Amino acid sequence: MTIIGPRITAGLLLLSLSGACCGPSLAADRKSDRLKLPADVRAFMERRDGCDHFRGEDSPYAERRAQIDEELKRLCTGTDAELARLKRLYTGNETVQRLLAEYEVNIETGN
Repeated sequence: MTIIGPRITAGLLLLSLSGACCGPSLAADRKSDRLKLPADVRAFMERRDGCDHFRGEDSPYAERRAQIDEELKRLCTGTDAELARLKRLYTGNETVQRLLAEYEVNIETGN
């Protein structure tokens, strides 16, 4: 029978806790997937992520609310049609379809 010494046990524990054994995270996978995407899809995702950020923001202050409204108008206008267009254009691209499926549809109409 082999006994593992305390240094090896501690090293294995640290390796396990660091996540090195478990592969890349979902965020890393998504970032890696984005780098492989066509430029128009990457541009849409960046714009829409900004749109979604401001959709989740609110403020009781009129000046900040005006800034939020301006960003919503700038970033969100046209994204419903663009999302639908990209989904049609890249029908056969599994990665594009998977990433675009994460976005809510019809945000401009509220339906």
